[in-house]
Amino acid sequence: MVIGSIYGWENGRDDIFDVLSSRNRDDCLEPMRLLNTLARKNGIKLHTEDVNRDQGAIPNFSLYVESVDFVPSVVKKNYLILYETPLTVPRNAECSYLDQFDAIFTWNKELLENGIRDDSGTNISNDRFVKIFHPNPIPKECTTDFQFPSYDDRPDFCCLIGSNRHTSVFDERELYSERVKAIKWFEDNAIGDFKLYGNGWKVPQKRLGNLGKLRYRADKIIPFLLGRPPFPSYQGPATTKYEVLRKTKLSICFENARDIDGYITEKIFDCFFAGCVPIYWGDANIEKVIPKECFIDFREFSSYANLYKFIKSITPKQFGHFHQAIRKFLLSEQFWPFATQNFANTVVQKIKHDFSIT
Repeated sequence: MVIGSIYGWENGRDDIFDVLSSRNRDDCLEPMRLLNTLARKNGIKLHTEDVNRDQGAIPNFSLYVESVDFVPSVVKKNYLILYETPLTVPRNAECSYLDQFDAIFTWNKELLENGIRDDSGTNISNDRFVKIFHPNPIPKECTTDFQFPSYDDRPDFCCLIGSNRHTSVFDERELYSERVKAIKWFEDNAIGDFKLYGNGWKVPQKRLGNLGKLRYRADKIIPFLLGRPPFPSYQGPATTKYEVLRKTKLSICFENARDIDGYITEKIFDCFFAGCVPIYWGDANIEKVIPKECFIDFREFSSYANLYKFIKSITPKQFGHFHQAIRKFLLSEQFWPFATQNFANTVVQKIKHDFSIT
């Protein structure tokens, strides 16, 4: 049996595999549970690092989930799973950090095609990167043929689900601030048609840098003086994303950053699973992997006013056409790369190959 230690889950104690974990919101840990199950079937035992240490087990490899501090050890192989962009996790583009790993699982097409190098001469060739996509657990509430509530059975018109955050570096491609622009437009012009969910919206927009911190403090003053919340459309955290999206017709679906090739996260799939039509902005080539009939492309509108005019004109019949396209996509082979089964299989097959497991 080949043994692996998982790093990057601060709860430890194999919590990353626990369906009852407090961190398992929207069943986000399902990909790791499936990975664990598939690994066991193929002669690979996975535990968080602390469990292996407490049991006196000597691991053969380490598997890092996102770029946490590297822990030197005597294992034969070190693996890394990259989920976020360098805008959010700068270390994800640091050669000195990435060079510590024998294989790196990533969606990033730039790394997959060209590798990465830095000014110090460190060069990591593209053959060290292994292609994955963000894995997407299908909610248990979904039917096997993805039947959705109709237009008329959805009482809420439009929503946005996300946390009040900012990037870790200044970059014009970030979309955290664009989400706030969307929120503010709807609150100023169509608040009856919009609801905001997520964490951190009881305070003004979070901003990067010292100047951003000053702006953040200043932004607190007016709502305080007026006795009104910074974001009047805020409904609190979503109990589950599926529950909110299932009762909502459309959702503002912006990635954390735009125009980063291959960066397609769970956001658009959360909408698909619930039959909520996403208003998408993120990967510039999204239509190459997801049919354009499945979503509304935000880039096609010159203003939020024009976007609003369009979405208010959507008829129940047109809404049904979106559902047909979404259902066809989810039931097709096109969805397979984004499935949790594909994610787990890719990781397990790489480990099996490296350790000659038959």
